[in-house]
Amino acid sequence: MKPLTSTSRVFLAAATALAFVSPTIQADEPDAALLSAERARGILTGDTGVKWIVEVHSEGPDGAKDAKFVSISQDGRIAAEVLEPEEAEGRRYLAESDGKMWFWKPGLSRPVSVSKRQRLSGDAAIGDIASTSYVDGYKVAGSEPGEVDGEAATVYTMEANSLGDTYKQIKYWVTRDGNLGKKAEFYARSGTLLRTATMEYGNSANGGPFLSKMVIEDGGRTVTIRFHDPEIGTFPDELFDRDQMGDGVTRAKTKANR
Repeated sequence: MKPLTSTSRVFLAAATALAFVSPTIQADEPDAALLSAERARGILTGDTGVKWIVEVHSEGPDGAKDAKFVSISQDGRIAAEVLEPEEAEGRRYLAESDGKMWFWKPGLSRPVSVSKRQRLSGDAAIGDIASTSYVDGYKVAGSEPGEVDGEAATVYTMEANSLGDTYKQIKYWVTRDGNLGKKAEFYARSGTLLRTATMEYGNSANGGPFLSKMVIEDGGRTVTIRFHDPEIGTFPDELFDRDQMGDGVTRAKTKANR
């Protein structure tokens, strides 16, 4: 298997936080606070999507990596194009709603599939956190009062619906005031804490606070993802068509059209 480039690993580490999927509460009654928290995190429903600039900084034993993308997510799909570093500008990635991921760069006649092993190895494993809806594929097993960043919160315990889900359990801290998801912990089937994510909401969109920063701690690695200039709207389906990844569909301004 051909190794991933540094930019590819950073992209996958962010998963462009990208592979946001439409939430479906797996419970008798939808939890309004949980759904509100997911919307503020950029997980929107139906044909409403979000476009934003995503900057990723990753630090770990193998050094520091940086990348910048424009990302569009809608209806469980994510399309992204590299803006920086310069040598990778114009490369495109597509995550489909069924979990498949594709890569294209100038010179390729057709997109190349990104294997599950590549997505879940090294830095790319972080992508599971950024791309995980905390309600789709998980059911609410319980909730209890808690605290996060000095604020009163509800701590939800989410249990995986199937053996195929990456994490057996997720704990999710949602503030009582404003219904914002500020922290999540991800557990293996053994009960071991694997990774932790914290979120900030310095953007405004969709009528309220919107995700601006996510910091993921994974052992000796820290991945910081910053989100800029969110734009809510309905985006054309061809952006998410892998057969058109190299057909000149404009996702971002490159040197040729800046």
